Amino acid sequence: MNLIKNDLWYSKKICTLMHYITLVILGGLTWGILFWVWGDTWGLRGDSFRLASLGVIAWATGQILQQFTTLPPILAALLTGIIARHLDFVDMRRFVYIDSFLRKIYPVIILGKGSLGWDVNYMRQNWRQIATLGALPWSIEVAFVAISTHYLLGFPWIWGFLLGSVYASVSCPVVMPSVLKHAKNASGTVNWPQLICTAGGLDTALSVGIFGVIFSFMFYETDYSYRILKAALALFLGVSLGVAWGSLAKFVPHSKDYYVTELRVLFVLVGGLFCNFFTGAVGWGGTGGVAVLACNATAATYWAKDEWKLNQNPASTVYRVLWSFCEPVLFAYTGTFFIWHSSISKTLLIGLGVLFACLTVRLTVTFITCWNLKFKEKIFVCCTWIPKTIVEAVLCPLAIEALIMSDSPVDSQELVYAEDLIRLIVQAILVTTPIGFLLTNYLGPTLLHCDQGRDESKDNKFRRESSGI
Repeated sequence: MNLIKNDLWYSKKICTLMHYITLVILGGLTWGILFWVWGDTWGLRGDSFRLASLGVIAWATGQILQQFTTLPPILAALLTGIIARHLDFVDMRRFVYIDSFLRKIYPVIILGKGSLGWDVNYMRQNWRQIATLGALPWSIEVAFVAISTHYLLGFPWIWGFLLGSVYASVSCPVVMPSVLKHAKNASGTVNWPQLICTAGGLDTALSVGIFGVIFSFMFYETDYSYRILKAALALFLGVSLGVAWGSLAKFVPHSKDYYVTELRVLFVLVGGLFCNFFTGAVGWGGTGGVAVLACNATAATYWAKDEWKLNQNPASTVYRVLWSFCEPVLFAYTGTFFIWHSSISKTLLIGLGVLFACLTVRLTVTFITCWNLKFKEKIFVCCTWIPKTIVEAVLCPLAIEALIMSDSPVDSQELVYAEDLIRLIVQAILVTTPIGFLLTNYLGPTLLHCDQGRDESKDNKFRRESSGI
């Protein structure tokens, strides 16, 4: 028996080694092609090479961190970006047009990936629970952040609400692997993956949508009445566009098409990209992100009738692969916007106080909104509602990029607000991500009355491979 176990262990190690060797060979060949085509920019001192190598280093350090600690690899990627900036290796402020372009792609991938797992029937049956859990803690935290930063840090109200709309977003993908693992052995009848995923999806939709509305209001110079109109209609328009495009995916392509798999994936992916780029270009920020959520959830519901299981179909696989490429790049590039110097210590200290006060308020409201759950189950939901990670990383540099790319003279005080916004959000990511992940992962069996032995026996099967579902 021991000999068989040793052989299995040895085979697994060999497989893992060959996996990484394959990636190294493919990476080297790709670099060689790029170097011979574009020359010095992909040389060892070239800007393109530095940008790409930062992503590779972020991915590698993330794998190492996860291997030895089980913590999410995004933490290592973010820290890699911060270190790279302070070593003057990469500063994305020099490449704001590239970074701004990429930040229109990230939301389509992560939002589309998550909403492919939504069960619309479950949402209809439990809409009160989902609506209160997804919207109420978010709304109160946004208001609390705006008030706190206005009186403690001197933020104008609109900057406070811009920060709050990002700051209040939970990151369910960070904890979903643990939720899926513990739900297998949980007592009771609660569908934990769907409750956390769909309520968290509503929270994310609010963050993306409201941030886009406020951002467009601040940085797109149009008639004031038109700004008000956009603010009133942006979320509704996003949902309408998404449902319409997702419904069209029921018929296009035809289910008997020989290339139905490839065409379905391209239909929702390219449609989401076009919508996000187009709505951003015309100043309807937030509409595209909400449309992606609605589109993929609607399409997945129709596809499920054609035996494409929710979150277990070719489209979900493609989105996971795309996110595995985007994830380390996103967090590493976000980290390069964080600049540390002694003069910001007071801001970060106040920010830490605001963070813990916000978490206290948010989790208290979360606990209250779970009226139909047991005490320990409420605590479990609170644990999953701690991480602030992905939406924060995607959106936090957009304000400073808009100021840098602006053709009109920039108010120096607005630059200060934009810098503080980045610092406060990066601080929140570094603090809440490991706390939320560890509490969910290690308290889950106790809080959900799991069979500990069964849970541990399945740990390797459900081990987290990325921050996606």
